[in-house]
Amino acid sequence: MIEFLHPWALAGLVGAAIPLLLHLLARREPPTVVFPAVRYLISTTREHLRRLKLRNLLLLLVRTALIVALVLAAAGPTAPRSGLPSHAASALVLIVDNSPSSGAVVAGPSRLARLQEAGRVVLARATPDDALWLMTADGVPRRGDASSLRRQLDALAVSPYRLDLGTALRLAGEVLASEPRPGEVVILTDLQASAVSPADVTAPLVVGRPSDQPAWNAGIGDLATGSQPWSADGGRITVSLVGDSGAPVPVTARLGDRPVRQVLAMTGGSALLPPLTAPAGWWTVTADLDPDELRLDDRRLGAVRIAPVARVNWDSAGRHIAAACEVLETNRRIARGDEVTIGRLARGNSIVMPPDDPSGIGALNRALAARGVAWSFGEPVIAPATTDSGAGIGRVRVLRRYHLRPAGGGRTGVLMTVGGAPWLTRSGNVVLIGSRLDPEWTDLPVSAGFMPFMDALLNRVSRGEVVMAGGMPGDPVQLPDLVTGVRLAEREWRVEGGGAFVPRETGVYYLMSGGDTIGALASNLDPRESRLTRASDTRVKTLWRGARIVPLDEAGPAAFSAAARGDL
Repeated sequence: MIEFLHPWALAGLVGAAIPLLLHLLARREPPTVVFPAVRYLISTTREHLRRLKLRNLLLLLVRTALIVALVLAAAGPTAPRSGLPSHAASALVLIVDNSPSSGAVVAGPSRLARLQEAGRVVLARATPDDALWLMTADGVPRRGDASSLRRQLDALAVSPYRLDLGTALRLAGEVLASEPRPGEVVILTDLQASAVSPADVTAPLVVGRPSDQPAWNAGIGDLATGSQPWSADGGRITVSLVGDSGAPVPVTARLGDRPVRQVLAMTGGSALLPPLTAPAGWWTVTADLDPDELRLDDRRLGAVRIAPVARVNWDSAGRHIAAACEVLETNRRIARGDEVTIGRLARGNSIVMPPDDPSGIGALNRALAARGVAWSFGEPVIAPATTDSGAGIGRVRVLRRYHLRPAGGGRTGVLMTVGGAPWLTRSGNVVLIGSRLDPEWTDLPVSAGFMPFMDALLNRVSRGEVVMAGGMPGDPVQLPDLVTGVRLAEREWRVEGGGAFVPRETGVYYLMSGGDTIGALASNLDPRESRLTRASDTRVKTLWRGARIVPLDEAGPAAFSAAARGDL
């Protein structure tokens, strides 16, 4: 949009009417002579008058245009221009993508080093009157002057957090919405295709991206440890590879510092490694690839619990439970014994369900209270609902259930809820289920998740342990109600059971209940970071309307274009 340095000078446009007035006042009407002898003269005069009118009209236009041009020049017209040495006060959000993919090394320095250099050029063009923000992969806009943001940029390291560029762009728009100064956004990124998402662009946008092509890459996308706990015979892990390299890659895995196992795998596929064995206890399992251009995704961590399988008494359980236990026994996931009793309240570890006959609820609650169990069965609920969270299952429909009531004002030991109400709880060595494991009560016995649920229920939940959890740095993970602390190496955080925990880095976080380890949380990179394929400029312009895409070395001169105006 054109603006003027001296808008008061536009009053001179009134002078553009002077040539028109002079033209009208200078008109002459020639005398009319009606005489046969002068007809030739009349004809000649008419032709001359036509040429004279055309000349006068052109002269009028030239004089008027000259006056308008002089007045506009005096008003100092300007227009937006890029690459100018100065600009008016403006607001700018600089987004530097230091997500894991920026750690890739291509022809010398890492991607992040090139993004930092381009960011320094952008900040060097800022003035003290500008409002500046720096946003990185953690998604937090940080305001400061050019020098303070330069220090933050210089100290920037590759982050384990994934950056969704569409989300970052929307947040930058919200930051600029309250600014009275002209605002714009500059994104410096490797423009990874999986990180580009739709966004409504509300401010001028400059996207700086590398000119060279990304490197081929292979990374570990998943590390599956199978059913837990492993028996004394050990277990096997499955490693899945992601990326854009089609070459076979050697994969190694180990438990703690035990001997390694190695196989050859293809990107986009998975590999089952030979059995790993170790003494009973909690173990960290590590899978590695040979180093390539992106090192961060060449390692993935998991956790394994090695312990004898549960010895289970299921004689009084229903037919679906009995069938599941027989399958687990055949697969050596459980053995017969009295360590865990399912279906009734016994002396040791017990998994208790409501009786078929409602008249037996009172006697069962008295037996639970005498045992010191902090939960009891309340009123029946017939309305269908679905499970909200749980160990080993997703969302499953529950047709009938009993409310599980906590003793006193407390509510600890909740492992799974239905419609927000406790459905699976643990108190001491007693586990309560709000429904019978029967198709008339819940769809769980006829679902694909029933066998993993039974395995976890008998081998882990009944023993006071929880199912292994997985997550990514920066993403909240819901903790079981029993957890009181989270430990990573020598560090430990006190947490509130049932709340959310956000891992800040990769690693295996062990879940503590008092002094006991009851589970583990494996935090690893988002597997999408391993796919380095770049989004095309056409796709970016489709998702971000009005975006200006330039090479990294041109991002600095293109910045502050919204407030930089050239003299016309």
